[in-house]
Amino acid sequence: MLSSWRAGSCRVLIALTFLGPGAVHAATTSPDSIPVVSGPLTLERALTLAGKYQLGLRAADLRVAAAQARIRDAGRAPNPTLTGAGENFGGGLSSEHLESTVELAQTLELGGDRGARAAVAAGEHRLASADASVLRREALMLVAERFIGAWSLQEKVARLREGEELTKQAILAATQRYRAGASPILERTRAESQALSQVVDRQRTEAELTIARRILALSWGDGQASFDSLVADSLGETDFEPKLTSHPELERAGASETLAVARIRAARAERVPDVTVSGGIRHLREVPGTGFVAAVEVPLPLWNRGGGTIEATQHDYEATLADKRATAQRLEVERTNSVERLRSAAAVYDTLRLRVRPARQELLVELFRAYRAGRLNYLDLIAEQRNLLETDLALVDAQADLWRSRVRLELLTGERSRPEDGR
Repeated sequence: MLSSWRAGSCRVLIALTFLGPGAVHAATTSPDSIPVVSGPLTLERALTLAGKYQLGLRAADLRVAAAQARIRDAGRAPNPTLTGAGENFGGGLSSEHLESTVELAQTLELGGDRGARAAVAAGEHRLASADASVLRREALMLVAERFIGAWSLQEKVARLREGEELTKQAILAATQRYRAGASPILERTRAESQALSQVVDRQRTEAELTIARRILALSWGDGQASFDSLVADSLGETDFEPKLTSHPELERAGASETLAVARIRAARAERVPDVTVSGGIRHLREVPGTGFVAAVEVPLPLWNRGGGTIEATQHDYEATLADKRATAQRLEVERTNSVERLRSAAAVYDTLRLRVRPARQELLVELFRAYRAGRLNYLDLIAEQRNLLETDLALVDAQADLWRSRVRLELLTGERSRPEDGR
């Protein structure tokens, strides 16, 4: 049926290139002021504004930065301990029995504790980055939904105004026929009543549009909706079936697996006792004299050998593998369903645009001619006017559904395509 992408889709994908986990924490900046958006607004610009100024995404990026900062400390050796002590003084003892000791102790980690801690911290950072990518994609999908919904209302207002113009023509024709004595005044009254009903529908849709514009503007912190209008992408070919090459949820599943492996390593490292070596000097006032002291401290794993912790981390690892497989299966089904939805939406849109709408437009023109010539009842004319308006509104819904289906598939698969001429 159809064979390639449209140019607007590539522009949207360019606006989403910062979705990767490696760059997510650098995408959002803390705004000094709310941006003032003027002129026509496109979807890719709305996505860029939301990605830069949305506070929820900013918070997620800061959590990624915090996890990255923890990696530096996790890979460092434990600090040494300096101990000062005084013994045999006070009470029934004189100061001649005082013993003063200064010791420096250092724990020597055996079994790879240091590397294991660093691996866990790195895994936590990767998981936080993947979580931020998932949140970002969900947030931008919500922005796209808001944009398309507001655009749909904007177009419906325009179609309703066009319907009002057609009704004005019908009122004029009914007036001319009444003055010529070819029809009763009732036909003009019916036309005027229809015009009032259309005004009410338009006013209600305009109110919904005002609300939808404000909700869209809140995506980047602006409550005024200062942009002029919403601009739709030009439609292009839509018969494609991209593969699921990447997705933040797959990245998150992989990060969870990596973190689980690191925690297994850390649990095994904890089973190897660490050795604490200490040394210092001791001054004896009673002798008097100064000597050296040295000690080695090794914990004995008699009551707790950490076997339960290792078993728990192994179960956690197996759980992450199961989650990863389930996520991959679910996303593949979502990809297949998204392709089917896009093809169905394209077929509905083409049928309405290429067949239904032109036929109704041609029929209405002929009915106007017949009515002016006195060969048609007014009820038939207003019925076809209503049919044409309903077709125009359905065509707006079909275009919005096609657009929405395409954006969802782009976000799901992360595919890029060379822009081509729209149809």
